[in-house]
Amino acid sequence: MRIAIDARVLMNEKYSGVAWYAYHLLAALFELDRKNDYVLFYNSRRAVKLPSFPYPNVSYRGYHYPNKLFNLTLNFFSWPKLDRLIGGCDVFFSPNLHFTAWSAGCRKAIAVHDLSFLVERGWFNWKQQWWHRLILRKKILEQADVIVADSASTKNDLIELLAVPAEKIKVVYLGVAPFANNSDGGYEVRKKYDLPEKFFLFVGTIEPRKNLAGLINALDGLPADVVLAVAGDWGWKAKEISNFQFPISKERVKFIGYVSEEEKNALYRSAVALVYPSFYEGFGLPILEAMASGCPVIAGNNSSQGEVLGDSGLLVDPYNAAEIRQAMETVLSDGELRSQFITAGLKRAQAFTWQKTAEQLLEIFEQI
Repeated sequence: MRIAIDARVLMNEKYSGVAWYAYHLLAALFELDRKNDYVLFYNSRRAVKLPSFPYPNVSYRGYHYPNKLFNLTLNFFSWPKLDRLIGGCDVFFSPNLHFTAWSAGCRKAIAVHDLSFLVERGWFNWKQQWWHRLILRKKILEQADVIVADSASTKNDLIELLAVPAEKIKVVYLGVAPFANNSDGGYEVRKKYDLPEKFFLFVGTIEPRKNLAGLINALDGLPADVVLAVAGDWGWKAKEISNFQFPISKERVKFIGYVSEEEKNALYRSAVALVYPSFYEGFGLPILEAMASGCPVIAGNNSSQGEVLGDSGLLVDPYNAAEIRQAMETVLSDGELRSQFITAGLKRAQAFTWQKTAEQLLEIFEQI
């Protein structure tokens, strides 16, 4: 087969959730499958740095049209056909929703990670709402032969919110890359970011859906020497957090920005726990990463979060700061329970591998 993959999600060097999904999935897929040919499509007017996949059956096909014009013609005129641009293919896979158009005879698979923009408008500004609604046109989902959902929760959302037939949706869980052990116990990264021995960790883009304000409120009442490390870029409505009326000393919240994979690993391994009381997740990759790193997890009791965490951590009501605080107090004070969560999380994480994700995706390609 000749399989085309939309690689536009990989054009930003600072990867976050969906970009990491695409990168790890493709790396595992290309390692697994040396038989089929893969063509990675991208379009950018400026020079971009794309990841190198050193396999003879993998190549890039790039174009340099003005993005606004390119997206406009794709959305409103269904032109140009992306499969024809790259010279034809048997299957076209989109690892995230984007402006796209295909030929009628091309087999198509699309990954849908979440429908948060339909669940709650307040989590996005008008431009983001407009962008998502333009991309997620019903005819795109109708044209797809298979829709790949990150979780059963996302599958249910597709059925309930967009009336997508259940038989058209395949749930394929994300994986987690192996994390190396840190011989220094995270000392160097704690020193770099001025973190004490006892700190809780949040990982993700700072935006309303992640409920960082609720998490900061939950710190009030915990011992004064306990701090929160926030690892992630500033997103939409970030000023609401930077101008937030903190109920505690601002020095107890360390905004350390975007971190490398190595530093993130060290943070997971040295934190008291990952606290991730998100209002909604399509999967929740930091939850899985934390478990794989031996870090206890406190997560929101909604959407896909319990589906990923299972009974390997604590689920809390993200709208209840007191409940979040109580969970943090429990993990902080009960060393035996914390150890149990670490052991259970490590075991559960073994069930989520990128190789398994790639195997399931390749099976979908072969079926369609």
